[in-house]
Amino acid sequence: MFRIFAVSLLMSGVLLLGEEPKAAKLAAPEDWGGETIALPPGFAPDMKLKGFEHIRFAPGMMKPASDSFFCYAFVFELQPKPELTDAVVKEEFLKYFRGLCKTVLNGKLPDVDPAEFTLELQRAKSDTAPAANEKAADVPTQYAGTLNWVEPFATQKPQKLNLEIRTWARNDRNYVFACVSPQARDAAIWKQLHAIRDDYLKKPAK
Repeated sequence: MFRIFAVSLLMSGVLLLGEEPKAAKLAAPEDWGGETIALPPGFAPDMKLKGFEHIRFAPGMMKPASDSFFCYAFVFELQPKPELTDAVVKEEFLKYFRGLCKTVLNGKLPDVDPAEFTLELQRAKSDTAPAANEKAADVPTQYAGTLNWVEPFATQKPQKLNLEIRTWARNDRNYVFACVSPQARDAAIWKQLHAIRDDYLKKPAK
């Protein structure tokens, strides 16, 4: 089921479940799973970002044969510091995925070195025009990225993940929204990921 991601981390003793306000939950189809964890997470304590992560998992999240294998969307709701520069975003995402893999594998594959994981991240052109009353600081910064890592849950094999990331600051808080999938960017799953993201972006700032 969808909680396998969380259960795997609970077995490692590192998942920090937080009280997820109903207003903060990400809207998604009924067959999508969801969790909330505290940041920095137990599996990546060296992350500088502090706050909460709200996650929605596609039905095939842990099914390698599925078109939605390892497809999910998440948002970080963060304290105002550190500033979300390009370097910080890249560094924090690498810490997150490296820590996740290391914790889940727990020494099962000694030849896997998370330090060798790479993330190519580039700023992307916005596909939406800013609202008339939107301040420049509120306009999201967009990134397109490719993460090369070892998927630790179901296959324990090298995997290339495509990431679409948006960051913005509002009301003394920082936000990071990410859509993640190994599927090509024109695959159908991206429409569902974008729908979750766009619904969240429409919600009033908290």
